[in-house]
Amino acid sequence: MRSTMAEAPSPDGETQDRVLIFQPETRQARAYRELFEHNGYQARTALPADDVQRICEEVQPALVIFDMGFWEADSALVFGILNNALGFQRPVIIGLSTLDVHTRRARRFGADAVWIRGVDDAVGLPRLAGQLLAARRAGTLKVPQPKTPL
Repeated sequence: MRSTMAEAPSPDGETQDRVLIFQPETRQARAYRELFEHNGYQARTALPADDVQRICEEVQPALVIFDMGFWEADSALVFGILNNALGFQRPVIIGLSTLDVHTRRARRFGADAVWIRGVDDAVGLPRLAGQLLAARRAGTLKVPQPKTPL
């Protein structure tokens, strides 16, 4: 049975998972949002400077896409909110990375997966997200523990 948390009814009566995208580049953020919307998700963009706690409580995202290129302190703030998940269910988190240091940071902060490709290669990202969400619903996705205090 599929959980209704983090899903919203679509016009045709089906449910859509909600995705929250943290991407500092406006054009890339729009591209990711459109990619996920095209694949049946309700997508919203945000920045670490926004009230992330309030946004997560309102949006109830099933999935967060987070560009690991943000400053480390900003990344730690957002991952701390996501991992503590007060007022919302902890979403599946995919870190976006093109540098080894960002990949290590994503894993250290507790990302469920790391997408090590650019926006130009993102066509497979919704598929990875769908697989992770399906594993979460089936109870087979182990939530990683952050390896650093957040």
